[in-house]
Amino acid sequence: MNSKWRELDLGGGGLQAANLRLARTLRRRPVAYGLMLGFPLGLHRWYLGEHRSALLFPLLTAAAVAGGLTGMTAAAVAALLALAALLGYDLYAMERRIAAYNKRQRMAVYLSQGAGAPAGYRGRFAAGADTTAATRVRAASRVPSLAEQEALLREITARKPPAARPPQ
Repeated sequence: MNSKWRELDLGGGGLQAANLRLARTLRRRPVAYGLMLGFPLGLHRWYLGEHRSALLFPLLTAAAVAGGLTGMTAAAVAALLALAALLGYDLYAMERRIAAYNKRQRMAVYLSQGAGAPAGYRGRFAAGADTTAATRVRAASRVPSLAEQEALLREITARKPPAARPPQ
């Protein structure tokens, strides 16, 4: 499919505009996994919006480099092992993180759409509306009981003109 639709300016607060905003903010799996190649800088975590934990990667990388340059091999090895452990965990949990990020984005976009019902809105029927048996039966969210059905039939037959009533 052509990606020209992403460049359209639909404006407003409709569903199409929401889908366009969402398409721009969702994170893609190939990009996230590709950024894992830059794990010493924590690029994959920056991409997923985990800025605090992303700082840990450059700090551990700097500690490993500094330990290697100053001859403190134990510190360098410990930092490299910590980096490897974090990388292994990120490989294991990447799918969940991407799904969680995308879910947060969907919730933010779709729940920010409308202002909701107007003030004083009470549903389909306004205050003082017709309260006949037919209205009550239609407004109910369940199947009407036998008594309600009989009341409805009595009301309907009472409204019919005498010529239209069946003989008894």
